[in-house]
Amino acid sequence: MAGLRIAIAAALVLACVAGVSARAQMPLSDRLRDEKLANIEPGEYQAGDSVKFMLDNGGGFFLLRLAGDPEVFVLYSDYTSLGGRVLKYDSGETAIQITGWGGMTLYTDAHPGGLPATRTGDGEPPSLQPVSLADMQNATGDESEHLAYMRRINLAFDTDWKALEGNDGLRARAFDALENTARGIDRFAASAAARKALAAHFNRVMIAIGDKPLIQTKDKTLIATFDPDKGYRGRASSRAIARALERLLHVK
Repeated sequence: MAGLRIAIAAALVLACVAGVSARAQMPLSDRLRDEKLANIEPGEYQAGDSVKFMLDNGGGFFLLRLAGDPEVFVLYSDYTSLGGRVLKYDSGETAIQITGWGGMTLYTDAHPGGLPATRTGDGEPPSLQPVSLADMQNATGDESEHLAYMRRINLAFDTDWKALEGNDGLRARAFDALENTARGIDRFAASAAARKALAAHFNRVMIAIGDKPLIQTKDKTLIATFDPDKGYRGRASSRAIARALERLLHVK
């Protein structure tokens, strides 16, 4: 019996040694990843002196909302050297970088060089608010008026009103896609060349249900599709809309 215990103990020691040896031979990036460095904890954050934002873990992706900005961005994570991580928008631009030891930097339009960020506490994850059919119809008019006044472009927004009439959840997703599309057009239309291209190609924007977020064209209609079953990931961000228009109309 004693001999059996010794044999088991020896086997366990050998197994541990083998595990340590195998781990020592792993690439450094894999070892750092296993140690869960650059961990991102959901909650409220502050970057620099005044920029506040919320991060939530969606499982395979993150949600970002800047204070004072109604848009919720979906961020996709990848590992970088020495156990760091980078969170990118669906447009491919970098939103947040995290070092292997946890230092975080937020990048915004106003601060392209980045601001150091720290967690300040817990926060409520973002959620879509209910919107009535009348409110959404009013919103389409408001977005058209905003673009006409601010960018001097005339675009009518439309959707499948009958499909949205009796479906509160679908209507909330469609409203979210509408707002992002309008913000993306506004972002793209900052230059005179972009405004000229929009005016020449489109007079209508259609928010349509699809199996993925896409920008398509038909006649003089710009079609922005969204997938309501994928939640926030089912619609494009305003950044992705602007980037898609750059490629579509060949205007930077």
